[in-house]
Amino acid sequence: MKKSCIISIIITCFMVISFFGCGDKGASEKSGLKKIIVAEIKSEFWLPVYLAKPLGFFKEEGLDIEFVAYKDGPIAFQGMHAGNSQFCLLSTEPVLRAYDQGKESKIILSALKSKPYMFVGRKGIKNIKDLKGKIVFAGMPGSAPYSFAQSLLMKAGLNPDKDVTWANMEYGASLGALEKGTIDGLYLRPTAKNDVKKIEAVILADMSDPAQHKKVYGSDKYEATIVTVTKDYAEKNPEIIQNFVNAVVKAIIWQAKNSDELVAKTAAPFFEGIKMDAEFINNLRPFFSLNGDISKEGHDTIMKFCLETKIVSKPIPYEKIIDTSYVKKAYKEFSK
Repeated sequence: MKKSCIISIIITCFMVISFFGCGDKGASEKSGLKKIIVAEIKSEFWLPVYLAKPLGFFKEEGLDIEFVAYKDGPIAFQGMHAGNSQFCLLSTEPVLRAYDQGKESKIILSALKSKPYMFVGRKGIKNIKDLKGKIVFAGMPGSAPYSFAQSLLMKAGLNPDKDVTWANMEYGASLGALEKGTIDGLYLRPTAKNDVKKIEAVILADMSDPAQHKKVYGSDKYEATIVTVTKDYAEKNPEIIQNFVNAVVKAIIWQAKNSDELVAKTAAPFFEGIKMDAEFINNLRPFFSLNGDISKEGHDTIMKFCLETKIVSKPIPYEKIIDTSYVKKAYKEFSK
């Protein structure tokens, strides 16, 4: 890991620790709820986790949830392992990389059933090969979007380490940079398709297309939009984990039964600055998990991808890092 990334992680973790120290810890105790901190990267990909709060499902399970935002998934994950949060929302790839290096976690559910990613180029870029010698952005090294972009470049015959320059910026600034020509290609969420059209950018890869998803990943299953906890926390707090998963599974069932308009209206307060409307949810709905489960096929697909892109050095068995007993129990109870 680069020195600048390490410094960023240290500073971020220090800020989060300071923030926690200023909080009103007594409020949860007075209400009889268990205070839980969730490290996040503020993305609609984890929609049911957010929905569970305004819908009152966390409260029903005796939990008082506080979301703490980080710049990127790997930093949020480091914060959880530093003890700054109990749960973390991120993609599977950084969790597998850390496990491969001796830092063990447990993945307890997935909010999506496939990979909701796009890669776009500025006007004039016709395919991935055209990015040779150009500037691209896909989050920080080690993140899932970064690995996705690396894979696309490699499949196009390019060397990700030599043939492109990786930009360092905030996700929110990337589309504007593409429009201005500061960068030439970037990772985006499929919910940004209308924004792509407005600036006449070109969609080079779209994982909402099952054929493209299968071409990149080898399967239509890639349940990598996950919630994870440390192995130690999983061993000591199975009841809290079950309560958390119960709430999220209730939200998964609720979002499947309700309209795009109502889902958007309920989620909107969590996403200031984003036009959270029915069309936005409709673009995301094909990716929704219907039960929070993670299949063996999905894990094998993710593992194959991680081995090909050298995220991990050896296969990690499904049962070593994934525990779907919580979602299976919750879905059996609440889907009746």
